[in-house]
Amino acid sequence: MLNLTAKIFLLTGDWFDYKGKHIIRLIGTSSDLGAVEILITNNKPVFFIERNTILNPVGKNFFRKETKLRNFDKADVDALYFNTQQALQKYDSELREQNIKTFESDVDPLKRFLMERFIYAQVEVEGEAQTKNNLLRFTNPKIEPTVVNPEFVIASLDIETGPNQLYSIAVHLTGRKGETKKVFMLGEHFKKSPGYISFYSTETELINSFIQWFNEVDPDIIIGWHVIGFDLFFLDRRCNELNIPFNIARSNGKVTIRAKKPSGFYANITGRIIIDGPSSLRASFFNFEDFKLETVAQELLGSGKTINPEKKKVDEIDRLFSEDKISLAEYNLNDAILVSDIFKKTGLLELLVRRSQISGLFIDQLGMMTNAFDHFYLPLLHRKGFVAPNLRDIKTTEHAEGGYVIEPEPGIYDNIVVLDFKSLYPSIIRTFKIDPYSLLMNDKDTITTLNGYKFSATHHILPDYIDELLNQRNEAVKKGDRQLSQAIKILMNSFYGVMGSYGCRFYHPDLPRAITGTGHKLLLGSKDYLESKGYKVVYGDTDSLFIKLKEVDSNDGETQGKLIAEELNEYWSEKLKNEYNVQSYLELEFEKFYEKFIITPARGSETGAKKRYAGLMNKDGKKEIEFVGMEFVRSDWTKLAKEFQEELYMKIFSGEEVEDFIRDTIKNLKEGKYDEKLIYRKRLRKEVEDYTKNVPPHVRAAKMLREPGDIVYYVITERGPIPIQMKYNDIDYNHYIEKQLKPIADSVLGLLGKSFDSIAGSDQMSFF
Repeated sequence: MLNLTAKIFLLTGDWFDYKGKHIIRLIGTSSDLGAVEILITNNKPVFFIERNTILNPVGKNFFRKETKLRNFDKADVDALYFNTQQALQKYDSELREQNIKTFESDVDPLKRFLMERFIYAQVEVEGEAQTKNNLLRFTNPKIEPTVVNPEFVIASLDIETGPNQLYSIAVHLTGRKGETKKVFMLGEHFKKSPGYISFYSTETELINSFIQWFNEVDPDIIIGWHVIGFDLFFLDRRCNELNIPFNIARSNGKVTIRAKKPSGFYANITGRIIIDGPSSLRASFFNFEDFKLETVAQELLGSGKTINPEKKKVDEIDRLFSEDKISLAEYNLNDAILVSDIFKKTGLLELLVRRSQISGLFIDQLGMMTNAFDHFYLPLLHRKGFVAPNLRDIKTTEHAEGGYVIEPEPGIYDNIVVLDFKSLYPSIIRTFKIDPYSLLMNDKDTITTLNGYKFSATHHILPDYIDELLNQRNEAVKKGDRQLSQAIKILMNSFYGVMGSYGCRFYHPDLPRAITGTGHKLLLGSKDYLESKGYKVVYGDTDSLFIKLKEVDSNDGETQGKLIAEELNEYWSEKLKNEYNVQSYLELEFEKFYEKFIITPARGSETGAKKRYAGLMNKDGKKEIEFVGMEFVRSDWTKLAKEFQEELYMKIFSGEEVEDFIRDTIKNLKEGKYDEKLIYRKRLRKEVEDYTKNVPPHVRAAKMLREPGDIVYYVITERGPIPIQMKYNDIDYNHYIEKQLKPIADSVLGLLGKSFDSIAGSDQMSFF
């Protein structure tokens, strides 16, 4: 054994009971030592009960200890410590049957161990270590929080398959150990094949060789495109069918890969993180026309797949496997490399690491924001002298209202500035000291929100934590750490949603109501103030105000917008100080200026459509239209619809006539000149066979394909929806006129006193 000190970034953690002991296992990576395992064998699971509770300890495996803590009813509590988590859960169940309330018995023991030590996915350990199961293992070391800039070994994984047969596995290895390219191919060896290809005569031999190699290179992170739902799921299934142990976990751990109903997949591999490209990009607020590998690669990298992903892909892969395995291997490896390059280009892994470091959650658990709230809040609450309730004991009520909307006024406007409250809900929390602890302590020295809820001015946790996060974010911006800045923003913006969620142990209806109600008052108060100064507010939504300027040169729009923001900030600062005795952390800022602006009516109504508008902007001397909530930004509308909408609005903004343009578009459509622009794309939200009662067009098209994929591309024909992989020559042009062109045109033509049907006239009627 060696006595070592190591800084470790934590990848996975679990707990188990073994021979009457509770054991916590953490696996992480060290830039100096590689993969590291930490075993904690002296941890005691714990929950709390009110001190006046009389228990019969005979035959019970716990130790009762008096504490200085209280529950939310301000009654003293004691702690019950157990040797195993199983014993804790069993006794908690017994007490529940006796109607004896427990506190924090549902807190995961691993999470409690980390949070109470203020460990945020990174630790420094010191102690004796030995090599075990190809890992450097520390047992009960000294453990402290630290800061790590981890270097990973990353495996980009991609497979090619036929009908229930594995053709090849490609891996692009990058990171701490350098770059390696490897393809495992089913088939006979070619003498002139590239060195990165290895051939195997059977699937069993191929998979076993892959597993052995994979464990030797020992990646920390597995990435891929639908890597869980396709690649790993397929490999796991084939291993089961071929009686091959799918042993790719660290420390003899588990590999769990399964489909989750109604849709999606779940994967857990002890000691390794799995990151799926599309879902992680979506969760990190990246936007693309769609999330196919080809689309994202072309947009980010300017290059893509070597086989057209939309037409005859399956047939071409089958052909290459039969006739040209070298080309198939190149295609397979190219896809793996594309994923590596996308992750590098977007900084996606760096963002996920920063989110893990700022939230305390493991990378594969970053969507669990209520757990992130617990992670920072529970330890601080304990140090304030309180324990939290179990989630099952939360009294739920109706949800708070959402963000307030100032009714949009349909019309075509000149000179609109948009002002935004910067981080509105976190700013409201800071200003009015809103959090569960300050609500609990609101019996004296209180602050009252704009809608009448009271919170303690001096006893609070969350406002101070937001202050700390904002300071960190400012430092991150100064240092150019874009990923850390984004990670902090994501975490801060989650707090309102978490406190308003029934899945949060700190839920109380007054918390979200105080926040949203104050937001309502701020938006309306801002509108009233602006209108008293002669401005017109044409729309407002949650944290944004759309203001029509007075007579102003369009070149001066940004300057005017910034002056209005400064004036409003000063107004609210003085008002809140004088009337509510609080320091305002609210900050309105100029966001954008539209030279021209359109709010369309809601369908079938004279009122404006919410979250649906278009504005003309000047970007570096070039006129551009920004669409919000319209067909142009919808991935499930055709290219024809988007181009039609953009050109129609540009003509309206420019004061041009639109009649001839609309008639020409209809004429060209019927003549087949736009056939390549009539393709719909729609995502399958669940398996095709799971659509039973309602079978929408894209599902009907998907049912015609052997392997539809997660996005279906199809056209509407006289026979109905047909996938583009199949032949068709009977496009239903009437459908595209009525369902694509007409709704777009009529939503704006009414503002000009016109209609699509009146313009289309006899040309359209002759087609029917």
